[in-house]
Amino acid sequence: METRGGAVKRRRGCLALIIALLTVCLLLPGPTPASASGDDVFWASMGVVSLLGAAAIGYTAYELSRPGQPRLLDGEFYGGPFLGASFASSQDLKYNNGALFNNGFATFGTGKFTVSNNKFDAGVVGGIKLGYFFKTCPYLGLEGESSVGPTNVTRGTRSVSPAVLGSNQVIIPSTSWLNWITALHLVGRYGFVKDNEVPFGRLQPYVGIGPAVDVIYDPNDSAKNFALDVMGGVRFMLMKNLSAFVEYKYNHQFSPELEAHQVQVYNFNGLGTASFSYDLHRVVFGLNYHW
Repeated sequence: METRGGAVKRRRGCLALIIALLTVCLLLPGPTPASASGDDVFWASMGVVSLLGAAAIGYTAYELSRPGQPRLLDGEFYGGPFLGASFASSQDLKYNNGALFNNGFATFGTGKFTVSNNKFDAGVVGGIKLGYFFKTCPYLGLEGESSVGPTNVTRGTRSVSPAVLGSNQVIIPSTSWLNWITALHLVGRYGFVKDNEVPFGRLQPYVGIGPAVDVIYDPNDSAKNFALDVMGGVRFMLMKNLSAFVEYKYNHQFSPELEAHQVQVYNFNGLGTASFSYDLHRVVFGLNYHW
């Protein structure tokens, strides 16, 4: 039979693991793009603040959960990692300021144009979440999460309008984007399959919605934008303090821009600022520790 001291050590170990995973996840997007811009300092500062805030929340939750200590937030904390797949919807690239094309001998500028139906390959996404459900209203909670994953842009010939350098088609080269999403959700849940160990219910469907800050890194630049993040999922309490979950996430960014985005016509390589709407779909599964 496990002693009380052993249970306390096990709980501290699980909480320490959650905080460590959260720290690693927030540090992952650290590399800056090849073309640094003036707001890199702001985003580096945001990363540091996020890291310190996450550590403070985790440490506070740990202290409040210790046996014999007063609980100022007498609700349900939870946190853990998740892993899954991401799918980005095809979208149009709008070069509203045109682009500069060069073939090694001459340079040509163009007016604005739109490249239709830019496509992406499916990618892998991983992250971690930390949440809290209120004691006075256990159906309602707050949840923060941070995730990162690559999205590969598929090389291919795309239609362009109006024509660029006399061509109705351009080539978008293959490249890889790195998506970093940090979101805060207002979460609602309901419980089914209630028992003595989990009075609220072992089966818990839930939905969440809230704002997000997104960063898309490509080899030449980074697009930074606010977004809307929506999720829906279901968790099952494997035991009192451990749950498994699966969820779908939808993230919409409003007109991000990537500078020095590549486009090709014939043997001319072009660079321009591309703006677009970006919809990212993610299906993930993971584990949560509850305390």
